Amino acid sequence: MPRLSVILPALNAEDTVARAVSSTLRALPADAELVVLDDGSTDDTANRAVEGGSTKGVVDKRLRVESEDTPGGIATALNWLLEHTDSAIVARMDADDVSLPTRFRAELRALDSGDDYVFPQVINVAGRKLSPAAPVPIPPAAFPLHLLLTNPVSHPAMVAQRHALEAVGGYREVPAEDYDLWMRAALGGASLRRIATWGLLYSQHPGQITASESWRNSSWRDPSQAEIFSQLSQKITGVALQRIVAIALAPPDERARLLAEFERAITPVIARVPVPHRQFLQRKLRGRLRWAREFHNGGFTH
Repeated sequence: MPRLSVILPALNAEDTVARAVSSTLRALPADAELVVLDDGSTDDTANRAVEGGSTKGVVDKRLRVESEDTPGGIATALNWLLEHTDSAIVARMDADDVSLPTRFRAELRALDSGDDYVFPQVINVAGRKLSPAAPVPIPPAAFPLHLLLTNPVSHPAMVAQRHALEAVGGYREVPAEDYDLWMRAALGGASLRRIATWGLLYSQHPGQITASESWRNSSWRDPSQAEIFSQLSQKITGVALQRIVAIALAPPDERARLLAEFERAITPVIARVPVPHRQFLQRKLRGRLRWAREFHNGGFTH
């Protein structure tokens, strides 16, 4: 049994999956595996995944490629991958991203310190433009507060203890399955940490589902995620709050009232966070409140 399983769902990703596979295998330790699920692709995704894991016709023994006949969706694919692996540690990868060489070394070191979920920062890639995200760490004590403001990490960069994933029942069929998972984990008392290293080249392109207005509206209004957010905010601040993105969709008068309530509830909790993480949260809060006040239904990420 490998210690680490990297799970990679892929759908019609023949142009990018080979690079995702080869970069991940280069970064993997010896006692690990990469499991790719071709989730009903109509192109050559599965064969390209095998090619990405092959050298002179020999397939890396750490690579396993599985296929489904029809697409089941991202949450279903991820839960299938969890059920068909048995390692103590699980990592995520996407078919259009690139793992950096030191990714798993840094993540596993942090995970071994006792955390349940660990995320490196990412370098955003849009065409030929590289935009490194600021390498600012988020300790477990501050992570739940960040979740009340926005999603501070990238899903394909995750490494987690399997028992922590199983404790919350894996992934749910909701629009933002990653953010939903982090909130449920934090609500259950899991330790989540972002480390101050870059671990991934994260691809950004117009074809991503999270770039669409329909996904945004679905995610921001999703009742299941709203309920988990409300429970998490109640636990952290003592007040059941709405997400800032949901408040931004409200009429101006109601929006102003709800934003004021949000600020009153979260500000004293942030004030108890040690320096320098307190200043980081305070800046993030000011920026999110400003965005929500100025928002008009024309587009922004969650």
